[in-house]
Amino acid sequence: MTAARYLGLAVAIWTATASSAQDAPKLEKPAVAIVPTRSPGNAFGDEVGEFEFRIEARRACKGRIVWRIAAGTATVKAGEVAFDAAANLPKPIAIKVNLPPIKDGVILATRLTLAAIEEDQIKPVATFEQNLWLFPKDPFADRVEWLKKLQITLYDPKGDTAKVLSEAKVPFEEARDLDALLATNAGLILVGEGLAFKDEKGLSATLHKLATAGRTVLILAPASGELAIPGIGGPIAGLRDLSFRSEIVRTLDERLDPDGWLPDGQAIASTVVVKMGEDSLGGEVAKGPGGWPWVEARATAGKGRWALCGLGIIAKWNAGPTPRFLFARMLEYLTEPEQPKKENER
Repeated sequence: MTAARYLGLAVAIWTATASSAQDAPKLEKPAVAIVPTRSPGNAFGDEVGEFEFRIEARRACKGRIVWRIAAGTATVKAGEVAFDAAANLPKPIAIKVNLPPIKDGVILATRLTLAAIEEDQIKPVATFEQNLWLFPKDPFADRVEWLKKLQITLYDPKGDTAKVLSEAKVPFEEARDLDALLATNAGLILVGEGLAFKDEKGLSATLHKLATAGRTVLILAPASGELAIPGIGGPIAGLRDLSFRSEIVRTLDERLDPDGWLPDGQAIASTVVVKMGEDSLGGEVAKGPGGWPWVEARATAGKGRWALCGLGIIAKWNAGPTPRFLFARMLEYLTEPEQPKKENER
């Protein structure tokens, strides 16, 4: 085909595409919409739940927002708030709900719905709905024996993680130095949140050694520094399945919120960026969401695992259910024996 024919064909395709785009019906914004601005997908029971929205209207309207929290067909809580929205001027709406108490070990599935109903009208002009999971405060209720069997050894020079876990009644032993870490012969190694690897010479190599020897290592949101990632820069005996994830929360539990953690809405404290060093590839900790918030290397089934989580679990422990229940899910995920793959999954 000649260049001229190529050009003619390209013009014809572009013309047809442009014509189709012009002929396609344009989707107009609704006259009134309820837009969430801070509406978490889960909350603690027996607390005041706060949900924030805005009314967006292309014309002036006023009336009431009727809201309802329901478990199946049963109403848990309901109410209404007035609204008066000017044209093209978003109107904030806040709803505060006294949420019911939730028993330990129970997670209640509910549905939050809102309907904007104008004055002298019956049918809503706008609606909104979302899942709302209600959690108890303690993610480890009736699981003390399970936690003890994990034999958690905590390395936490800052002390923030030790304080939070102690208040949550999570049993652990503290290792004050690297020799104490290496002296342990069983259980999970937990590195406390906010640690600067640049200030902890030899820690990265020690954790690497422990993981390749068959131990489970979990590093919580380090603050800075370079670290060795098992499997980066060359093969490591006994380890496999090196993976980087941009999202781990919903992977472990769909009932948890991956973002929007109160009070500032930031879930990610730090991430890992893979960079070329002087001699080989390695990981470098970066503040914020610039890299990978979850890095994981696995050994053969039931043996060594190395994982780094950049989410601010300890810093946001009291912000809502997600941080503390995510921590529980991570412990389960990293310590439970890996299930063998089915034949059609290989």
